Amino acid sequence: MDRHLFAKKRVSLAVSVALGAMATSPAMAQDGENANDQMMEEVVVTGIRSSLKRAMDTKRDATGVVDAITAEDIGDFPDTNLAEALQRITGVAIDRDRGEGARVTVRGFGADFNLVTLNGRQMPTHSGYGRSFDFGDIASESVSGVEVYKTAQASVPTGGIGATINVLTAKPLDNPGFSASLAARGVKDQSSFTGDEWTPEAAFLLSNTFMDDTVGIAITGSFQERQSGQASASNGNWLERDGGAIPDNGQQINGPVAGNIVGLPQQQTYSLDEWDRERTNAQVTLQWSPIETLTATLDYTYAELDLRHTGNSMSVWFSPTGQSGNWINEEGVVSPLVYTETNNQPDLSMGAFVDASINERKSTGFNLKWDPTDRLSLELDYHDSEATRNPNSVYGSSAQVAMSIFGRELTSVNYTNELPVLTLGMAEPISPDDLQISGSVFGNSWADMNIEQTQFDGSFELTDTLMLDFGLAQTEVENYTAGSNVQRNTWGQNQTSAFGSVADLVVPATLEGVYSELSGGDQVNNNFFMANMAELAQRAEYLQSLPEDDPMHLATASTLGDCGTGFCASTTPDSQDFFEEDTIAAYLQLNFTGEIFNRPLNVRAGLRYEETEVTSSTLSQAYERVEWRSTNEFEIIRADSATPSSLEGDYDFTLPSIDIDIELTDDLVFRASASQSIARAGFGSLVGTLNLPTITRVDQGIPGQAIASVGNPGLLPYESDNFDLSLEYYYGDASYISAGYFDKKVRNWIGGSVLEDVILNDQLASPGLGPLYADAAAAIQAETGVYPGNADIRDYIFANFADQPGVDAENQVITGVVGRDDAVPFIVNTLSNSDREESIDGWELAWQHNFWDTGLGFIANLTIADGSAVYDNEQQGSQFALVGLSDTRNFILFYDKYGIQARIAYNWRDGYYTGGDIKPGYQTEYEQWDGNITYEVMDGLVVFVEGINLTNETFRSHGRSQYQTYGVGQIGTRYNVGFRYNY
Repeated sequence: MDRHLFAKKRVSLAVSVALGAMATSPAMAQDGENANDQMMEEVVVTGIRSSLKRAMDTKRDATGVVDAITAEDIGDFPDTNLAEALQRITGVAIDRDRGEGARVTVRGFGADFNLVTLNGRQMPTHSGYGRSFDFGDIASESVSGVEVYKTAQASVPTGGIGATINVLTAKPLDNPGFSASLAARGVKDQSSFTGDEWTPEAAFLLSNTFMDDTVGIAITGSFQERQSGQASASNGNWLERDGGAIPDNGQQINGPVAGNIVGLPQQQTYSLDEWDRERTNAQVTLQWSPIETLTATLDYTYAELDLRHTGNSMSVWFSPTGQSGNWINEEGVVSPLVYTETNNQPDLSMGAFVDASINERKSTGFNLKWDPTDRLSLELDYHDSEATRNPNSVYGSSAQVAMSIFGRELTSVNYTNELPVLTLGMAEPISPDDLQISGSVFGNSWADMNIEQTQFDGSFELTDTLMLDFGLAQTEVENYTAGSNVQRNTWGQNQTSAFGSVADLVVPATLEGVYSELSGGDQVNNNFFMANMAELAQRAEYLQSLPEDDPMHLATASTLGDCGTGFCASTTPDSQDFFEEDTIAAYLQLNFTGEIFNRPLNVRAGLRYEETEVTSSTLSQAYERVEWRSTNEFEIIRADSATPSSLEGDYDFTLPSIDIDIELTDDLVFRASASQSIARAGFGSLVGTLNLPTITRVDQGIPGQAIASVGNPGLLPYESDNFDLSLEYYYGDASYISAGYFDKKVRNWIGGSVLEDVILNDQLASPGLGPLYADAAAAIQAETGVYPGNADIRDYIFANFADQPGVDAENQVITGVVGRDDAVPFIVNTLSNSDREESIDGWELAWQHNFWDTGLGFIANLTIADGSAVYDNEQQGSQFALVGLSDTRNFILFYDKYGIQARIAYNWRDGYYTGGDIKPGYQTEYEQWDGNITYEVMDGLVVFVEGINLTNETFRSHGRSQYQTYGVGQIGTRYNVGFRYNY
């Protein structure tokens, strides 16, 4: 049996796909009595039309619902990114990261609901927390094809309720003789503010066979450098209040009433980002076939992504008390159209940041295929694969230093445009002489996931029409994550001793004209200052080293990094998570090939059993006190110790499946499938670590939302009953129309469970929840008639209660005292399975057509997905909803003749839910136009030009209402110009 996924016949589907990248390949058929003698040869034809024909043939020949994309030639995949190619397939949508395709959604099921394999093997991820595969890690030049299987079968590992996606790479014995490909391109990314005008990319493929084509080697490699940018705006959180809590002070237009769900903005940030990415891929494949019935394959795959993110931002924070607003009420959900606060001169913050990480993926695999007899095929496959993420900067994985100017008297944001428009009233025009270094954070994160997988598969031909597939598998996953954080929580503190201390390091900047592609962008013209993060950190270290009586001295941080100050990262983890998942599986599957009413019929029925054990071991950070170190920041101070814990879980499933297809006519195929499948929760959801926020807040004596979280190793996987129908009409050499219906009933929904007002640690007494705070607020209110802000309360405490325990007026720190002050109440978010069953169903329509021999053709498809697992914005509390559920449509017009290949592609995805069990998030609809032109200069040599996001589309996300903007940005157009030579 060929190891390849979903093989209906002894011929592997990989043959038809690999032909898109390699030369002539033999394949064994098993139709009729001459199944073992028949030989099939295919002449290699390259280009768009031949690629589409091979993909169509894969779809037609498969049992179950299958779609595929194949390479148009050696090293020539249709898109420069695998995810961007997959979005052309019916039912597939993508999530973009930095303007590039990263993760896929299939039939409305997000990335964690889809299993991605490389040559049939489950691959680790370097995120440490999710199961979703980042397609940006693999260069498309080394890929010969990608297959998307939308119906489950017993012989395939579980994990893909949406789909199982198999990425195929070239193998030398599939292409006897010598072949080579070399490609190079220059990339011009118009989104970059400061990057090089052009950056290089190059790739090669070498394949050769020896000793009468019984030994072969294939080597692929690629290097890509890309510099890109993004202008964005964000609000990190929308706080929710009951309408009755909004003051009826005569400053509200269409104000909320009790019972309304009111969204209040926490902050407004504008950010100018730059990314510098270097991606390296390499693969070596060795094959040996000493006899016709035995083939051994040894392969090694390496991928490295070196990513550096730099930038500057300008931001403001709100109280937020709902002082003044022009509101809109949408069925009880109330959002500000314009939100305004009169301030007591808090800070205008400007930050510089650097994030740097290096992600590596290594995989060593061995495969042995043996046909002991004409009727029996056996296959053993083993791989050991590892993915890691490590810091790649002297400042850690992520670093930020903030500067502040105090004197903000009025803050107003208009949310009626795509881009929130911020208006400020400053006491004085901003000046570099008023800048101070305020808060900073230097973090490290590490991740190391290892998957060791052994799969044994067999196929025994019982009769000429009946075949039995069987197999065993063991998969061991080990996942380690860790992090450290060195934070100076003085983000809003007026450090008067450091005025002007960075004046010589900053340059003036403006946001005028930056957001030209967004409505409202012409109204944003705020001025601010930009700086280099490393220079700020070095200056801060110098200021911290000055004597305490020096007017320029900067207060010492409460936590220190490896350098001995608070301005570098620590390589000692604050917390560590160890996670193990061991799965054993066995399956039996019967494949019947015959006739019914003189028409060809294929039936595949199987049963798969899987048993999984989960162990989560953690070292969680301990905490010992709360310090009020700046205006709004009540910092939870870490202890020097960590608390170990260990939790376990286990489950097992028996999963049946059946696929039926019948050729109603020579050109008309009907399919029906029914199955059960599962998708496991992300690793971050299964880890039992208790995570506490480092900062809590107190507003008007009321504790803010201090949100802690803990995972649940006992979570059961999502379980789905699947039903599929498909009708496909193949009316031309590379033309077809298909219509499909799918229905999925999903159980064990995983959603948030919320515990409120939980005292996790009696030692975490907050100075904002005690008599000093209350007495100071009462005294000021009695004098002014207005409830004071935190800055005035702090000043009063230092002036009048300096002799009280926990009050350090000299260092401007107030520490909570156990027995006097109340402990911080936490909101604890955890996860649990629901007993609800939700239905997801939809239609997939596709049309691929070639206009005779003109070279012209098109591909059009539409997916309509609907279901009951949607979020109700008018209800508060935890809800279960499906991330990624949306409609999609694609249209591609292509030309392929006379050495010219041209393609223009349109992709549209409707808005969708992005998560947030308690407070929802949504991505708005997105469309994009891409295009490319290739010209064959001479035999084997082509030149090409490509354009991605030709119309410079933008993105936007929001909360419970479209007016509650979470993020918005523009990413620009990207152009590629290059050549490819094949020999």
